[in-house]
Amino acid sequence: MNQTMTEATLLENLAKLGLNAYEARGYLALMERKSLTATQISTVSGIPRTRVYSVTESLMKKGLCSFIPGKIRKYRASEIDVAVDNLLRRNEESFEERRQRVLKAAAHLKDQLSGVYGDRSEDIDPLEYIEIIKEPHLIRKRFMQLVEEAKEEVLVFSKGPYSGPREGMAEQLEQEKDILKTGVRGRCIYEIPKDEDERRWFFRGIEQAVKAGEEARVIKELPMKMAIIDERTVILALEDPVSRQPSLTSQIVEHRALARGLKVLFETFWQDADVHPAVG
Repeated sequence: MNQTMTEATLLENLAKLGLNAYEARGYLALMERKSLTATQISTVSGIPRTRVYSVTESLMKKGLCSFIPGKIRKYRASEIDVAVDNLLRRNEESFEERRQRVLKAAAHLKDQLSGVYGDRSEDIDPLEYIEIIKEPHLIRKRFMQLVEEAKEEVLVFSKGPYSGPREGMAEQLEQEKDILKTGVRGRCIYEIPKDEDERRWFFRGIEQAVKAGEEARVIKELPMKMAIIDERTVILALEDPVSRQPSLTSQIVEHRALARGLKVLFETFWQDADVHPAVG
C-alpha cells in the first residue's frame, strides 16, 4: 500500500484503539496478503527486523493475528470483524470519556478496512493446514465459528481451563442449540472439576446441553481439550510441556486422517465414560 491519506487514516484509527505505530503497520501489512513471514512483514511494513517478532507476539496477544507453524513461520491477520471486536473489548475497561471516541474510531476502522481490502476469502494453500491461536476471546470465537459450519457431527473433550467467562459458555450453549436443531449430532465428554462450587455450575451446564439435544458423558480425567468437527477439523489445546500446566493456546488442524485417528480415541473414552445422574 502506498503512503496515502487512506493509510494515514487507518493508522490513526488503529492508534486510537490502542495499537502503537509498529503494531498498526504490522497489522496493515498482514491485511495485504494471505500470510507473511516475519521477514516479509518487515519488508512490507518498514518495521525493523529486530522488532518484528515482538510486534507479531503483541498482535497475537491482542487477537489481531495468528501464526501458521512450519519450517518458516507465517502469520495471518484475523478477519476484520474479529480484529475490531478484539480491539473494542480491550478498550472496554477504559475511562467512560474515551468510550464514544473509541466506538467512533472502531466504526470508521471497520468501514475503512472493508473498503480497502474487501473480500479476503482466498483458496488456502494446501500446506497451510495448521493455525495457532493464543488469545482466549479469539479461541472461543473461532471455535464457535467452526461449530456453526458443522454439517454432521461435533465431538468434544471438555476440560478446564476454559477460554472465557461463564457468560461466554452460556452464549456457546445457545449456539449449540441452533446447530443441534439442524440435525448435527453433538457428543461431549466432560472432565469432572475437583472444586465443589465449580461442579455445581458444571452439572447445571450439562443438564441444559442435554435438554438441547447433546449427548453427554462424564469422566474423572481427560488427556487433553479437543474438538473434532465432521471428521475434518481438529481443535487441540495441549498441556505446556515445560510448566506442565494446561494452556489456552489452541491448534486448529484441517486434516482428515488426523481427525479420523483422534475420533478413535474419542470413541474409546466415550465407552469408558459414565452417564452422570445430572444427565441421566
